[in-house]
Amino acid sequence: MRIGLLTDCRGLFSGYEDEMLAGAELPLLQRGARLTNGKPSGGVSDTRAAGRDIELIRGCSEESEHTILVEETRRLVEDEGVDAVVGAIGESDSLVFRELARKYPEVIFIPAWSGAQELTLRHPAANVYRFDTDEAQDVAGLGSYAYRELGWRRAAVVADTTPVGWQEEAAFVAEFCSLGGDVTARFTAPIDLGDPKVANALRGADGVAALVFGGLFVPPEFMPALVRALGSPETRMVVGTYVLEDSNTLVPIARPLAGVVGASSIPPANATAAMRSYRTAFSKAFPGLPPADAETPVVLAFHDAMEGLLRGLEASEGDLSDGRQRLREELARVRFDLPSGPVRLDRNRQAVRNTYLKRISRGGDKRVLRLVRVVPEVEQTFGGLLSDAPSPGPGSQPCRKATPPRWAG
Repeated sequence: MRIGLLTDCRGLFSGYEDEMLAGAELPLLQRGARLTNGKPSGGVSDTRAAGRDIELIRGCSEESEHTILVEETRRLVEDEGVDAVVGAIGESDSLVFRELARKYPEVIFIPAWSGAQELTLRHPAANVYRFDTDEAQDVAGLGSYAYRELGWRRAAVVADTTPVGWQEEAAFVAEFCSLGGDVTARFTAPIDLGDPKVANALRGADGVAALVFGGLFVPPEFMPALVRALGSPETRMVVGTYVLEDSNTLVPIARPLAGVVGASSIPPANATAAMRSYRTAFSKAFPGLPPADAETPVVLAFHDAMEGLLRGLEASEGDLSDGRQRLREELARVRFDLPSGPVRLDRNRQAVRNTYLKRISRGGDKRVLRLVRVVPEVEQTFGGLLSDAPSPGPGSQPCRKATPPRWAG
């Protein structure tokens, strides 16, 4: 079996190329493969699964450069004759990846890291399988936590003008309002906290959901300033996944955000036996890489994509005949445990996984997160609340009382 492996080797994420390769190679090493020269960049050899030799064919893409993605994917499929392609990271790249998949219906496409809801929720391609969560799924449980545990009934939302912000806002609004809450103000970050209208809107809300894409799209001083404007952040603020998982953002503001809860599809470090085992295996296989890199979202995504593909291959007993039909069928119904918890795919071949509510603990400026709650079996429609709404955009999700998602009821 030939597997095309696309990583960003010259773009925004090129500094993580070795880590992305390591994430994808670890499932093969755990099945008896070995590193050719001791480094992820050297590739693997002696690789077998389900009675088949496995060959990794590397491709080099650049996040958001779609022409390069198209050319490399076509090379892997048409010239290298791969059976499957693992890769494509980023919102827009994954949507291009999906359209390429339609042109090669007998080849399996597994996006590694993409939070795009559109990838699978609307107009899915039959040969695209995603074992990662989308960005709406990542914040499941946050709206019900604000409503039930913090007692909010009136919430303000601050989201940046990116697909991440739009999708996290849609998820929070759908869940919070389904329970009977009201979203009284919506702002695009960063906002002028000195504006009297803004100040009045924040005072009039029980709390604020800050759903921003880390330090990439808002200045680093914005979140501390928002905390000061609110006071008592542990009861008046919740945050999205990128504030939690982007260490460059969280480390400088860990002290002012102490006590604040956020959501993520990744459990806290050492919180689960599976994550501890994965981190140990990663460190043993790749001693030259920092152990903490194992839990970086993009690294986990490459691991999960490759593990899912190999599980499907094993369930199909290595059968690649008839346009890989049996492999595709087995991939669609595979169930197994990832480092982040159990996973299965829905009818659109989208991951159904746990989300974790985590509290930023009082630990000085250290990035320490404590588990608050496991939100089980999060599916991307939120019980139909998101699939029945327009595609995410600024303020797109209506605030209405409805049957809440199963985990929020």
